[in-house]
This record gives sequence, C-alpha cells and structure tokens, in this order.
Amino acid sequence: MDKAIPCGSKICTKRIKAREQQMHRERVRNMKSTVDTGMPTVATLEHVKVNLKKEQMMEDRYTAIDRDNRILLKKMTEIMKQQTTFPPSERKPGPSSLNKDARRKELLRITRENQSILKRIQQAQPVYNHVEWEDQHRRNATYLKNRCEFPVVLRTPRRGRDFVSSELVNMGEEEEGAMTSRSAPSTSRAPPKDLAEGANQKYVLKEGMKLSDTYYLVDMSTDGRNLFVSAYDNSSSTTLELVIKEKLHRQLYRETNGDYRRIADRLKVTEEGKLLLDGEEALDELDAVAMVRANKGSLSAR
Repeated sequence: MDKAIPCGSKICTKRIKAREQQMHRERVRNMKSTVDTGMPTVATLEHVKVNLKKEQMMEDRYTAIDRDNRILLKKMTEIMKQQTTFPPSERKPGPSSLNKDARRKELLRITRENQSILKRIQQAQPVYNHVEWEDQHRRNATYLKNRCEFPVVLRTPRRGRDFVSSELVNMGEEEEGAMTSRSAPSTSRAPPKDLAEGANQKYVLKEGMKLSDTYYLVDMSTDGRNLFVSAYDNSSSTTLELVIKEKLHRQLYRETNGDYRRIADRLKVTEEGKLLLDGEEALDELDAVAMVRANKGSLSAR
C-alpha cells in the first residue's frame, strides 16, 4: 500500500514543490543542444567552392580540340589548292551484258505462262450453283411455313430487276404463283365463320389487364394467320372483340419479336366502347372488325 511522504506542514511543502517545478521549467527553457547544427567553417574555404583541377582539365581538352581543328583545316586547304586532273578512261567496245538475251527469253516465257494461267482461270466453270441454292431455300421456306404453329416472317429474293435484294413476303404466299386454300386471298374483309367461332385456333395469351380505367380479361388466339382478341368486362358483363388481319398480325409479331403481351399493351377501349389498337399507323393498317356484344343472357343461363 502506497503512502504519502510525511511532512510537517502542507503549506510549506506545497510552496517548495512549486518552486522546484518553476526552476525545472527555467532550466528546460534555457537548455542548449550538444550537437552543432550550424554551417561548418570549412564551407567558407576557397578550394571547396571552386574545383581548380576540373577547370584545368577542361582547358586542356579545349586546347587539344582547337589544335586538331587547325590541322584538319590546313590539310583541306592544301587539297583544294592542288589541281589534279585524271585522263578520261577509254572504254573498250564490247557487249554490255553477257546474259542479256537469256534474261529476255526467260521474261517472255514467264509472261506466256502467266497469260495461259489467267485464261484458264477465266474459263473455269463454277462448282457451286446459286440457282439450285435458291430452289432449295424456297422449298425449305415452304416446309417451314407449313410446319410452324405461329406466324413467321421469311425473307426471299425478289424477282425481276431487284433479284439481289430481299423483301418480306406473306406467310401464305406459295412459289410459282400457286394459290392454295391457305394462301388464297379472302373475298370478304370479315374473318371466316369457322375461324371466328374458334376452329383450329390456339390461345397465345390469357391475362387480366386494365384498359381505359376498366379491368378486362383479355384472351388472344390465332389460327396461324389472323389474330383474334377478346376482352371481357365482368362488372358490366360485356365482351369486346377485335379481329386483326394477317398483314397487321405479321407486322405486330415482327415488331414485338413474338411477345403477345406487348401487343396486348397497345390495346385500348374508345369512348364508343370499341376495342382498338393504339397508334394512328396501326389504325390505318387495321383491317379488322371491332364488335361489342352484351352476353348477359348467356352468363345468366350458365
């Protein structure tokens, strides 16, 4: 256990300690360093500031260079003063080259061989037949259109002047101008009755979504050509129907990369209660029938 140093008077002891501390601070304040950090005295000597030996060596080097330059200049002057003329050399008559004729013959032979090679290359017949490739591509395109379940966009060469370029063709177009039941143009602008009733149709989208501030149950189905859209409103028991023809169907399918959900986002309901596609261009190209059918009776019968 630590104990304080016994003292007779605390006041005197406190005064003595304060005096000792003041003396200690005074000694620290007046303390001098034991290491001399000032500039050394030899730094002021002349031989340290100026290197006389180095200057002497430089002077000797410059003197030697001047001496060599004077000697070279003296030699060039003596050469220029001397006028020496050499007699023209008489050339003996003789052939300029011993193998001149041989080199000319070799050059002619190489030229004839190059011409014959070029002629054979120009007269060579091609191995690949692009006409057969085009016929095979048309056959494969026909097989693909017959096999695909959903509309496809094919690119085939144009006929006539624009043969090298390509264009979009109808999904039902057949080669050689032949028209089948699938590719023949419809005589009526309305869809066939069997297609409108759902014959050979496949659903591509069934989803509830909001159209013009009203919640509808949207169904999309296709028969490979036309697109049939149906929107049912449960609150009013009203069904809105829209039939999109093949041309516009293919255009929308190409723009959306086959995503029918994006096509459904473009649907809207007008104030007259018609189901249409959003966009002036789409409305101009739209060859469809928009109908409003109230089927309250059918729902009550169910």
